[in-house]
Amino acid sequence: MVARAWNLLLAAAENVARNGAGYAVAAAALFLGLTLLLSGVAISEGVKAEAHASVLAGANLYCTWDVFGRDAAMPAEKVEMLSKIEGVVEAVPRIVGRIKVGEVFALVVGVPFTRLAGKALPLRGALPASGAEVLVGCELAREVGLARGMRVGLESDSIRLFTISGVLDGTASLWSAKAIVVDLEEAAIVFGESDHVSDVCLTTRAGYEARVAEAIQRREPRIRVQTQGLVDAYVQRGLTLREGVFTVLFALMLALAIAAFAVVSWLGRTPRRREIAVLKSEGWTTVDVLVLVAFENLLVSLLAAGAALLAAQLWVGVLRAPLIAPFFLPDLTLFPGIRIPTQFTPLPALLAFLFSVTVTMSGSLLATWRTASTRPGEVLR
Repeated sequence: MVARAWNLLLAAAENVARNGAGYAVAAAALFLGLTLLLSGVAISEGVKAEAHASVLAGANLYCTWDVFGRDAAMPAEKVEMLSKIEGVVEAVPRIVGRIKVGEVFALVVGVPFTRLAGKALPLRGALPASGAEVLVGCELAREVGLARGMRVGLESDSIRLFTISGVLDGTASLWSAKAIVVDLEEAAIVFGESDHVSDVCLTTRAGYEARVAEAIQRREPRIRVQTQGLVDAYVQRGLTLREGVFTVLFALMLALAIAAFAVVSWLGRTPRRREIAVLKSEGWTTVDVLVLVAFENLLVSLLAAGAALLAAQLWVGVLRAPLIAPFFLPDLTLFPGIRIPTQFTPLPALLAFLFSVTVTMSGSLLATWRTASTRPGEVLR
């Protein structure tokens, strides 16, 4: 039994090698679909891992103002009160907004520059020495044509000119790719909101997170407090939703691949029918023919899944995920110039192989069974 199965496997491998061009055409849609699936899942997992790491490296609590049950800018006068709560190590106010620079929208992040002193940021240039200088993200610099030493104007409620002291490198966090980091006071002038900040980031002593959040609610009920875990859950939920939409699109691609494989197999039915009829006339049983074709499908599935995995690693790892990166990171261009975080895990590769087997088996086994169960004489007639 084992020897017969081995012989059938060798015969299947010979058939695949002999009809390689035909199988390649039949599996083209399958290869494309699997490449998209593996690339999308790898990007999604990589972005979620980087987002999780960024949240864990950030503040313990994020405080905003409550207006009609929604987050709103917080009065700047509340920052001092928050910094004096027992268990708070550091209170950092931020102003976050969007401004158009040239034809590109940039994320403006205003923080006290004293908080950046001594930090080792991955950048080309230097940290700002005063409020007249800013840092810009590498993608923004590439799209607009900015470089260290150039001047850039930020206009909202008023217009301010700044000198670029450094460009954040492509190895920095994704969230800084199109950011402009300015001093908090300068950001307040640009947006015309000197009395408010977007939020306040609180760093607490270990184990004091819940206690500080409760103390804030007692002192000022209008402050909305979001813990590190809650922020992480929101971010992961949003990224998982995008991954789900991408998976639905892949399901449509899978359906197309099944149809394409079946159509190409049907177009080559005449020589295949004759081959099966000859095998049946030589004494092969219907089971033998089905096992032979199943082995062929398994080999084609393995080759398609393996080729798709290699193509996906090349596409997102070397080429930086052109065309599909903006689906997961909408601020990026179709051909991003920064590193795209990816994470290839065994489970998606296994699922890709199972999908591949499903496509090939669905596209050929039924037609093979119908031919194999027909008398050889009728097929050769």
